Amino acid sequence: MDEMDDAQAREHIEMVQRILAQTSQRLCAGGEFFVVWGLYSGFVTSINQVINDGLISPVWIWAVVPALAACVLFSILRGRATALDAGRKTLLQREFLNVLWLTIGLAFIANLGAFNLFRGWGNAAIWSFGEAIVLFYIGLHGNRRAMLGGIAVIVSMVVANFSAQTIAGYILAAGMVAGYTGFGIAEMLSRE
Repeated sequence: MDEMDDAQAREHIEMVQRILAQTSQRLCAGGEFFVVWGLYSGFVTSINQVINDGLISPVWIWAVVPALAACVLFSILRGRATALDAGRKTLLQREFLNVLWLTIGLAFIANLGAFNLFRGWGNAAIWSFGEAIVLFYIGLHGNRRAMLGGIAVIVSMVVANFSAQTIAGYILAAGMVAGYTGFGIAEMLSRE
């Protein structure tokens, strides 16, 4: 092994410090995605509550389809634009996307494949739980706003659990909007 003199050692240390300074362990999330999907989650849960209460016809459940299509289209277009701007993803960003897709995939499977196990508001609670996992994952990487959003979602689940069926959906929807959308808005307004 070649020996380094003091100048070479300092040069190497400075290079490592520059690399470390550019590598953040903080996870920055696109707030606009959370706003859109939080509003969609709250909308779907609210429309289900209104239908269950008999205030509107069950045919209104079809309103979620164009809303879902709009959210997916927005996510695709915005994701492509973000990918072009961001360049290469960090390991942390790739891990976040893996956690996000895993959480969404498992919630989707539970809603479709285990609907007899998760009846009533259990379906919405699964999505709330998934949203909380995503928010807490971001929060564990130094984002306090995400932690607060995750707490709001979890609190709404606990409150909805002990509430009458006639308001449980509204409480879950409020948690989704406060937690997911609220986090998204806070991210968009933050100066970090």
